[in-house]
Amino acid sequence: MVFQLRISTLVLLGQFLLNATSSPLIIGGNDIFDQEFLASFPSSPNSIHNNGQSDTIFPTENSHTESESESTTYPSCPLPQTSHVPPDVAGLSIPLPEYIADCDDSLPSSNSNNNKGEGNPTFLALRVGTTFRNTAAGSNISLSIDWWDHLSETKPIYPDFPLSAAGLPRVTLFGYVEPFPAPLDGETERALEKCFLHAHPDAEAWAPNNKDSPHASFWARMVVTQAYWIGGFGDVQQIGWLDVNNWKGIRRDHSLPGVGDGRGWKDVRLPGEKE
Repeated sequence: MVFQLRISTLVLLGQFLLNATSSPLIIGGNDIFDQEFLASFPSSPNSIHNNGQSDTIFPTENSHTESESESTTYPSCPLPQTSHVPPDVAGLSIPLPEYIADCDDSLPSSNSNNNKGEGNPTFLALRVGTTFRNTAAGSNISLSIDWWDHLSETKPIYPDFPLSAAGLPRVTLFGYVEPFPAPLDGETERALEKCFLHAHPDAEAWAPNNKDSPHASFWARMVVTQAYWIGGFGDVQQIGWLDVNNWKGIRRDHSLPGVGDGRGWKDVRLPGEKE
């Protein structure tokens, strides 16, 4: 299954912020998510995303990895003398595209990582990859995902206004990478392979069980701790930080008690989204 990143979750959260009133939420003087705008998103299918842009930090001599939110601690790991990374980039960020999939709720119920779909992306990580070398050295990670590839399927935001990617949703997730425990039990590994390779069939070439893989790989997930949402143009769409408990509390078919009105993220459709 592809990572159904649930940008539609954020549309739904925008409606929750209205607290069931007809008054729009005001942020910085702009009307955010009025009822007419929300009505333009009919109920039904979910948004589908299977890649995003990750950002990590190259390690420095003073790299330190512990934080209150981390459940996995890595040792401090400065750039080694044999590294091909220029010393001048130590401490700088690097954005790189990564394959992602939504596999948490595909895991066996007995697996501790099965959280019934909190929105934590799954990675098939390469140990040689820069993103995962940086996270192993202690870097946190952000992951940016947008709806811009669907521009041609949308309608103008305003009358007589050209199609504009700037008016479409995007979100940046913040968190840390948590490797799955190794060795994995067979049932969990099969579940991850089925889910991830459905989204990325070519990734079978470097899957952990592939003896012909050119690189060592491992299963990991990004634990989301914060989310920043840009719905598009600020006069009609929400922009700002989300309550991460709401992000985690909206599931595919429903919302957890105390989150929203009970609907799930598949009940909201994005601009131009097809059934």
